[in-house]
Amino acid sequence: MAVTCVLWWLAVCGGAVCGVGLAAVCLLAVVARRRAHAHAVSLQLAKLRATQPDLTVVGFFHPYCNAGGGGERVLWAAINALQERHPHVHCIVYTGDIDATEEAIVAQVKQRFGQVVDRKRTSFAFLQTREWVEAKYYPSFTMLRQSLGSLVLGWEALCSVQPDVFLDTMGYAFVLPMFRFLGGSKVGCYVHYPTVSTDMLRRVQTREASFNNAGDVSASTWKTSLKVFYYRAFALCYGLVGRAATVVLVNSSWTSGHIKELWGGVARIHTVFPPCDTTSLAELPLADRNNEIVSVAQANTKEKKGEGGPTDIRVAWLPLHVGHTIYYSRRHEVAQAHTPSTLCTRRPRRPELF
Repeated sequence: MAVTCVLWWLAVCGGAVCGVGLAAVCLLAVVARRRAHAHAVSLQLAKLRATQPDLTVVGFFHPYCNAGGGGERVLWAAINALQERHPHVHCIVYTGDIDATEEAIVAQVKQRFGQVVDRKRTSFAFLQTREWVEAKYYPSFTMLRQSLGSLVLGWEALCSVQPDVFLDTMGYAFVLPMFRFLGGSKVGCYVHYPTVSTDMLRRVQTREASFNNAGDVSASTWKTSLKVFYYRAFALCYGLVGRAATVVLVNSSWTSGHIKELWGGVARIHTVFPPCDTTSLAELPLADRNNEIVSVAQANTKEKKGEGGPTDIRVAWLPLHVGHTIYYSRRHEVAQAHTPSTLCTRRPRRPELF
């Protein structure tokens, strides 16, 4: 019996060791493959520099370039516009999408945004350390720990390919000084949303329960004081690293106001609205249409003060011509609806709050 147990434990341990060893070999193979890819990109750029002395390498730091969202539309529209205006530019996209190939990413861009990526003038640098910026690993002090984690990701990007111009298009401001002072690159960024804002600080100071201020914090005086200090310290650091950017582009006047307040240097901050492709909409016929408006928007099913109860959506409609039909929904009915039967119909004669 004892011999059987010993043999069984040896078999289990041997299987576990073999499994761990196999996983380690697979991981090393993936890392080696990606490093070989980065080396190949460096060799490609070296050859291009030899034949094109005026070649400018522009790096776009976008760890989630294959996400298919609005930020990615900005990324690929910027790359195409840059390459169209400057024929001597070669673009590098720093991405953490190691589960996708270059071909798959390019196909996704074509299918999702209708953008054609010039493969001869666009390369990818695949990063292995993207988990360092994953919010799910940082349940507390998320902003600070993600920002520190971005330094690891940024260092890997800098070591893989060193660009002439570095552009952060995802909001990782803490990597800007690294590329400017250690990499010697000209640095810029496109800011969709500030990492920290005065609005967030105000909610904490007024002890308002919100997405960035948990109920137990807002109910405690000493926790609120500690969090205000944390936010102010982080805002100070955020402002310092943001000043490393020579040119700052923002997506709205709201973002512009906050960035100007936090980063300073009003002259270098420019508002560039995100691209909106209306080509397919323009091709839709205008004839035989009813005067109807369908309003679809995000809704929060929690009370604003954090009480947890559901609340009706209140919408203030602008004056509309009498006879126009407005379809709207209370709570999440619009998002869940598949037929007009779940919608309500109303013909307002004046601005109305409901």
